[in-house]
Amino acid sequence: MDQQASIQHIQHITYSTKYQDDTYEYRHVVLPSQLTAIVPRHLLAEHEWRSLGLQQSRGWIHYGFYAPEPNVLLFRRKLPPQQDAEAMAAPTIAVTIDAPAANTNSRS
Repeated sequence: MDQQASIQHIQHITYSTKYQDDTYEYRHVVLPSQLTAIVPRHLLAEHEWRSLGLQQSRGWIHYGFYAPEPNVLLFRRKLPPQQDAEAMAAPTIAVTIDAPAANTNSRS
């Protein structure tokens, strides 16, 4: 595959939105069908899927193929422990506003 064809294939890779369960964050990646013939049929190490032109942040693991469509690769990465996720969340600030004091120097 020449460089121009390679660039065109990379431009046609689509990434799903991320979804999750209690343990993992998931996404699937759809490769151009022309690449199906060169994709190995074993679980891919990071250097293998990157060599196909996939670009993802660190931590994604290829865990399967979508059987009806062999050009769809399934990825997941472990969610951080809940304790760490809570620590990374923005702090909540509570503000209490007192009502103005009643005027005790009223003239009757």
